[in-house]
Amino acid sequence: MQYARQYLPPLLLVVLMALGAGAPAADWPMLGGGPQHQSHSSDPVPLNPEAKWQVKAARRFYASPLVVGQHVYVAARGKRIKALDVKDGSLVWETSLGGTVSATPAISGDILVAGAKDGVVTALNRVSGEIKWQLKTGGKVLSPPVILDGVVFVGSNDLFLYAIDLATGKVRWRYLAKDYKYGGLYASPAVDAKRVYIGGKNGVMHAMARDSGRPSWKAALGSSIYAAALIDGDRLYVGSYDRHLYALRTKDGGILWKVELDDWPQGSPVLLDGVLYIASRSGILYGIDAGRGTVMWQLDLEEGLRHSPVLGSNGIGVIGTTGGRLLGIDLKKQEILWEREVEGGVFGSVALSAYGLVAVTLDGIVVLMH
Repeated sequence: MQYARQYLPPLLLVVLMALGAGAPAADWPMLGGGPQHQSHSSDPVPLNPEAKWQVKAARRFYASPLVVGQHVYVAARGKRIKALDVKDGSLVWETSLGGTVSATPAISGDILVAGAKDGVVTALNRVSGEIKWQLKTGGKVLSPPVILDGVVFVGSNDLFLYAIDLATGKVRWRYLAKDYKYGGLYASPAVDAKRVYIGGKNGVMHAMARDSGRPSWKAALGSSIYAAALIDGDRLYVGSYDRHLYALRTKDGGILWKVELDDWPQGSPVLLDGVLYIASRSGILYGIDAGRGTVMWQLDLEEGLRHSPVLGSNGIGVIGTTGGRLLGIDLKKQEILWEREVEGGVFGSVALSAYGLVAVTLDGIVVLMH
């Protein structure tokens, strides 16, 4: 496959305040940077980013990119997983799977795990692209997997949440999240030391014991849950398609508060210094008091949003728009600092690592900026 290389016109970025726990330097191994979906990086966002390289790598991208070691990993809209060289975007390997991959994969060590619409979960060697094992579920896999302590957690539209041994591909346990006929598990699981949490299309949030899959609690929210919950200590924060953001207790699912937004919440909320940042589908970025559940401010970014912001260690965050911009906002002042443009809408969150930030677009573009 020939890769067309060209440098972009300038891009758009968001500046949030970040202090941050998160992925190790040079790595962004799964959606939200880790199994608790905090979207914090220990690396800084470039202050005045320029495109180091740009490649046309697919027809379109919905899934978010990953960066681990010397490679950028992308799930193309077709049936391919690709690894690109982080230095110049050149193709290192690509592996074809049996079904379309539209959910962000996850990486731990030398293993990359991806789910596909044919219901198969596949583990690849992330260095070579060689298939290590495959597991067939009973429904489409549209839930981005997470990996923690040698276990893969992933939902399937057969309504089971699976805990899979990373080394062997054997199912350790599975949990049935009952739903209506056309329901399913679209959200990525969130995992802490005790439990796994996942929301269903029917609006029910489920919690189960991490080691056994034994049910812990269920909480009915107002409508469908498509994005992962954010875990912060003894609280979960999760958006629902009843246009509310919810705060729940991790121990029992008790609802502490809910706050109404103007439109459907997109992606997981991001927490910094007691303030939650959440995007709405219409393009509003909200700042919400995490303790009381009250809107502190809102900023209209003037184009649709489809994912979470990502925070760097230097107090800068990144978010993209459906119009092909990455936005830069100082959240204390609630003002855009600068902007750049990319070719095509940005539907997946960016990956942030020591190499810079990586974004993918609906036009099939992958770009690294530093």
